Amino acid sequence: MAETLLLEIGCEELPAGVIDPALLALESSAREGLKSARMAFRSLRAAGTPRRLALIVEGVADRQEEQLREVMGPAVRVGFDANGSPTNAARGFAKGAGVPVESLTRVTTPKGEYLLARVHDTGKPSREVLPALLAAWIKGLAFPKTMHWNSTGRFSRPVRWIVALLGNDVLPVQAFGIEAGRRTRGHRTIAPVWFDIASPERYAAELLTHGVVVDRGERRARVSELVREAAASCGGTAVPDPELVDEVTNLVEWPEAVLGRFEERFLALPRPVVVTAMRAHQRYFAVEAESARLLPHYVAIRNGRGEGAQSIRRGTEMVLRARLEDARFYWENDRKVGLEGKVRELSGIVWHEKLGSIHDRTLRLERLAGELARAIAPKSVGVVTRAAHLCKADLATEMIRSGKEFAALEGIVGAEYAAAQGEAAEVVSAIRDHIRPQGPDDPLPESVEGTLLALADRLDVIVGGFRAGLEVSGSQDPYGLRRAGNGIVRILLEKGIRLDVEAQARWLGSLYDQAGIPEGLSGFVEFWVQRVANGLEGRGVPYDTSAAVLAVRPGDPLDALARAKAIEEIRQTTDFEGLMIGYRRVANILKTASPEDIAGSDQPLAERAEAFGDKVESDLHLATKIARQAVETHLQAQAPDYPAILRHLLELRPTIDRFFEAVMVMSDDVSARRRRLGLLEAVRQTFIRIAEFSALPIAPGQKSV
Repeated sequence: MAETLLLEIGCEELPAGVIDPALLALESSAREGLKSARMAFRSLRAAGTPRRLALIVEGVADRQEEQLREVMGPAVRVGFDANGSPTNAARGFAKGAGVPVESLTRVTTPKGEYLLARVHDTGKPSREVLPALLAAWIKGLAFPKTMHWNSTGRFSRPVRWIVALLGNDVLPVQAFGIEAGRRTRGHRTIAPVWFDIASPERYAAELLTHGVVVDRGERRARVSELVREAAASCGGTAVPDPELVDEVTNLVEWPEAVLGRFEERFLALPRPVVVTAMRAHQRYFAVEAESARLLPHYVAIRNGRGEGAQSIRRGTEMVLRARLEDARFYWENDRKVGLEGKVRELSGIVWHEKLGSIHDRTLRLERLAGELARAIAPKSVGVVTRAAHLCKADLATEMIRSGKEFAALEGIVGAEYAAAQGEAAEVVSAIRDHIRPQGPDDPLPESVEGTLLALADRLDVIVGGFRAGLEVSGSQDPYGLRRAGNGIVRILLEKGIRLDVEAQARWLGSLYDQAGIPEGLSGFVEFWVQRVANGLEGRGVPYDTSAAVLAVRPGDPLDALARAKAIEEIRQTTDFEGLMIGYRRVANILKTASPEDIAGSDQPLAERAEAFGDKVESDLHLATKIARQAVETHLQAQAPDYPAILRHLLELRPTIDRFFEAVMVMSDDVSARRRRLGLLEAVRQTFIRIAEFSALPIAPGQKSV
């Protein structure tokens, strides 16, 4: 009979950020573990609060599924002697397999005749299999930081109890020196008592009567509704903040809203400053009117209910008032100095010991952002260079350097200071935009000027990192180099901007040279190719096509994407095979040529027909020249027509075939051999203006191996 399994790990309060990953890991371990153990079940879900991680599995079969296994044994000549009697090898194999020696069968394999045991495993009862599985799932949970408190294992916080039930029965599970039972604990203040769980089906309901909403989804919905109701009670709505809702959900077992108020004078501060003062450490929800103007109210979520609400409200108001007073002090003092004064102070802030100060970095940003603007949006040069001059000034402000919650406002508060001192709206917007995107789902810069400044900022981070010798590996990302590279790729692809990042990196490197920072860009190209490859993969480009286009001219992601799309289109047609066969014939014979012949083939070929020994040579030379001119003409366009370029390359196929049919490329005549290799190298060079086609298969629709 199928039953429900319950596992609960009770512990001291877990950090909010570890609960969701732990629940996902617990679900994954259980799903894989039950499958491996041949334990059928109907459904599986995890639930959790700061004090408990739980797993509920419904419809668990009463025993493992039956299994028929075939186990290969020793060779027949080893298992049986000359008289046909089983040897110790056969008897030992049969015993290990759990079958009579008489049941062994013989099978013929390429290596000879071997013994085979067919083992019928009826499966063990669930109660025998599950205890070891549950113990493994508990001890297998990993956390960023762990505690070691009683020499029995590590966990994020000390484990205090374990519940392990299958139906009404307790399973004999042991972990962290604790024997599992059916006892659990209620809410720390609402119902701080031990009580027994009668059955897994009653788990959530019994916890609810003891002040615990164990289902995370239900608790999150309650938090959202409580915040909405509290904000509405003062005539406003809560500022949308899904991340804060998630965090608060994992901080409480029983949510209850507390509506607080602060003095209206603090609303004179910039909105981001006020909102950050509420949410960064206090986890308060800001409240706004229909006009998006902040109201002097906030909503806090307490972990509990009943008495003490007024005292808690007064406490939250006192804490918030102190935070806002700090913000007001920083804001007023910083404004007295002004952003120009803060720019000068950047000379005293070291960016990296090998790269100089933040002020040095600002000077590079001004020049690089101006260079990008002249290439992409010439009318924006003035705005971009002014924004670049001011964009790092907030790093010297007391608001950011305080080390408190306002440090997270880098770039955002800089824009607020710029607006307050009367900078142009375009400059303010660019300063605010230049920190975007900070992650894969973060919004991109909105303005042209902000986009250019964001590109310049990230490119300087990358080039500076490589100049300083910082290594980027799968587990390390010093100074956010990988994040900066991914941000550049996202901006260029999603905004449709053509930019050769490799060339810009070399140009920026010259500024580092002028500053006496001699290290080069070793490893930069490989790093950049990987960033672009990730961007192309995210847009559905297969790995082999990505490798082909990035093997040549990888600097411009948008151009690489256009080439990849054109190749993907032709890969689905019969034309692709013709294109690839022509190229492969050329590339393969060039691979067999000696270095001396390849070097000798680099000499310019005469334009006169008599310079060639055979008409097919002059035909191939002319066809290649025409194709090369057509390719180069297309490449000069702002948006090259790559499908048309591929058609030009495809037109070379008949001429290439006639050439190979008529001449022996690897002739004994050194002059003829090198001349013909030179013709083929010219063909290859024309192809690789688009991609390194050797990375692709020949047949349409195939994937390369």
